[in-house]
Amino acid sequence: MAGQDYKWMRKAGLASSIGLLFVVSIVMGWAFGSWLDKKLGTTPWLMLVFTILGIVAGFVEMIRIAQQLAKED
Repeated sequence: MAGQDYKWMRKAGLASSIGLLFVVSIVMGWAFGSWLDKKLGTTPWLMLVFTILGIVAGFVEMIRIAQQLAKED
């Protein structure tokens, strides 16, 4: 019974992490791409590629968390 009382807290924690995770993955992709662009002199191509990869990674993780939340019901 005690585990059921806190189930909603776990779901709320997972749901609230989606936005933060999405933003962090995009920022990390942008930062890594910008750093590589400065090192290799390929401005702005690697920044664009890694930002897009960050967006894709954010969406994939968002879908994974949403599926996990739906499966727990």
